[in-house]
Amino acid sequence: RGLKLMTTQQIQYIIAITEEGSFSAAAKKLVVTQPSISQLVKNIEYTIGAPLFDRTTQPIKLTPVGIAYYEAAKKIENVNRELQNRVSEINDLQFGTLTIGTSPFRAACMLPKSIAYFKEKYPGISINIISEPIEILKQYLLDGNIDICIENDVFQPQFFTSESLSTETFYLAVNPSNPWNEGKEKNVLTADDILQDSEKLYDDCTVSAAEAEKLPFILLDSKNEYQDLSANIFENLNMKPDITLRASNIETKFHWVTSNLGAGFIPDTLIRFGNFKEHPNYYKIREPKRSGQLFQEEIVVAYNKHHFLTKAAKEYIIELKKLIGLGTWLTA
Repeated sequence: RGLKLMTTQQIQYIIAITEEGSFSAAAKKLVVTQPSISQLVKNIEYTIGAPLFDRTTQPIKLTPVGIAYYEAAKKIENVNRELQNRVSEINDLQFGTLTIGTSPFRAACMLPKSIAYFKEKYPGISINIISEPIEILKQYLLDGNIDICIENDVFQPQFFTSESLSTETFYLAVNPSNPWNEGKEKNVLTADDILQDSEKLYDDCTVSAAEAEKLPFILLDSKNEYQDLSANIFENLNMKPDITLRASNIETKFHWVTSNLGAGFIPDTLIRFGNFKEHPNYYKIREPKRSGQLFQEEIVVAYNKHHFLTKAAKEYIIELKKLIGLGTWLTA
């Protein structure tokens, strides 16, 4: 009995069980049988003389010894991944991994073309996408669990390096059947105005914050992966509207607006690339002087300034910026 060096299989199995919450889910993820996982864990527990999991709970939980074992396994996994990425640099990106953290919306609608382009150029690089709330993604960057994060958030400069990619503009969205629209025909922006970047986007066709305040609003819940600007807008424009609903994601918020359950601020990236057949009316809200760009956010790529940035990550950022510069990173 006693501690021995962890094998790659032990590392994979313990991490999978812990993160999936059960032996059966881990077996399904790893495409192995549940008895084989159970036997491996029993062998480890016999060797170290202590249980790794409390099997009386659902989902199962780590014991204190299990927590120590899992944390060590994660560290070894990260070291192995960094070694693999360093070797891949030497082999000119013939193999390796790139792990990107972002919101589900960006992963589904904004990054596919750049990922496909990168995979065609570097077929040996495996790309993983992780979608979590932004604070978890930041922690993953600190811990080395992801290489880069693409989001519209502020990343603390003492920990991260951020590079600007693009600008996102938010519009007030209101269902066309809502009586609030009456008398505002000259102020309405259509989806086509935004899609075609029409001259009307630059006209002074704004509505006042006082008018917008009369609407019931839909916000994103605090655990959402996508950064919601609503609270900041309300504060800066002294708006105190009724908050009628909180959506779990930006797509649900959009559908609730189109169902006339409330109004909400919707980013132009969703309007452009969400592939929706029906759209609400869109409006610009008048901003007070010196308020800054309340309705705009920078989309950035961020990475840990104290960790090794892989060549795969560097090359992906370069290729992404090229596509953005050509205006083709989001087109079909």
